[in-house]
Amino acid sequence: TLTVAAAQLGPSSLTKTQTVERMVALMEEAGKQRVELLSFPELSLTPYFAAKVHANVDSFFEETLPSPTTQPLFQAARRTQMYFVLPYAERDDGVSYNSAVLIAPDGVVLEKYRKMHIPGWVEPRWEGLNILEKRYFTLGNLGFSVTSLPKVQTGMLICYDRRFSEGYRALALGGAELICVPYNTPTFGQPPAVGQETSEVLLRAGAMENQLFIVAVGKAGVEDGAEYIGGSEIIAPTGQVLAKAKTAGDELVVATIDVDEVGALRKKWDFLADRRPDTYGRLVHDK
Repeated sequence: TLTVAAAQLGPSSLTKTQTVERMVALMEEAGKQRVELLSFPELSLTPYFAAKVHANVDSFFEETLPSPTTQPLFQAARRTQMYFVLPYAERDDGVSYNSAVLIAPDGVVLEKYRKMHIPGWVEPRWEGLNILEKRYFTLGNLGFSVTSLPKVQTGMLICYDRRFSEGYRALALGGAELICVPYNTPTFGQPPAVGQETSEVLLRAGAMENQLFIVAVGKAGVEDGAEYIGGSEIIAPTGQVLAKAKTAGDELVVATIDVDEVGALRKKWDFLADRRPDTYGRLVHDK
């Protein structure tokens, strides 16, 4: 068995330092519950700054990890002996990415994922909330990697990626038994439950089609005038929701899963073995 957690965050604090303090508190709470693998939401260190045009976004980005600001998270991992996923705005040699790293209890970065599918546009299209990720982020270039942890094979997707079935399937083919999916999803003026339902349909389908666990974790509450769906949850390979957030703020969603369930399901009915890749050429060649 493996105890996992989605560490949902409410609106970002005024400073990164204050946000990190809240994140550390969630890690400490998770440590008391013997959580072994935890994920934070997309761009967890900052507001969802891609909703607006900013004169300067340098302060939102990290060039190295651990940075002085994020060091407390690495220290918390050592105290709790926890693996954790840290999504953040990355700048590498002048190029900006929407990224996440998987960090070991000893503070070593085991894997980095850069968001493959970038939503929205470069210039605002209307008054109010816009999705301007194409203005701020470059397409991910690290592929879909699977990391071997002591108890589970795991991979990462980020937010908009969950709308593309290819990502889940690429990770499943790489041996993934669990995928962490951090996100920041606005409600766009609808009740949070509406956005949560859309997200959950995508996630449950990804879990069922690929017979793996999903830890999905989002931003919640109202930040800079925009409301976010929250609804962080842990999903079984059968599509069953094992645990789900109940609040619109900082909340730890915890479940103990049986990783062997993945192998048992695939032995009973192996979807991957019954694929027909020889017929799927149009998926990648568009003809």
